[in-house]
Amino acid sequence: MTFSENLIQDLMRTVRGKSQVTKLDVTDLAEACVVDLSLVGVYVTDPEEPLCKQALKLYCKGHYGYDKDQTTFRAAYAALRDSMALSGDYGKKEVNQDG
Repeated sequence: MTFSENLIQDLMRTVRGKSQVTKLDVTDLAEACVVDLSLVGVYVTDPEEPLCKQALKLYCKGHYGYDKDQTTFRAAYAALRDSMALSGDYGKKEVNQDG
């Protein structure tokens, strides 16, 4: 999935990083988050959508190296991920093959 430069900059601010290494790290984390979401049936079509963006932020905060609050961020991400999965709004859209 491709992420906009604005989204990557937002994620970098979220983890309070400014370097090129941080940019690469949060991009990798964002991609991992999208895969993790898909494992529970949440398919991200617009990473800028508010709940998807919040999930990306929480995932980055939970996995970027915050020692003290990592568990809290991961729990918040898991709760959001699970509620998105249960909502039914983020499932795969069926394609009508009849034309």
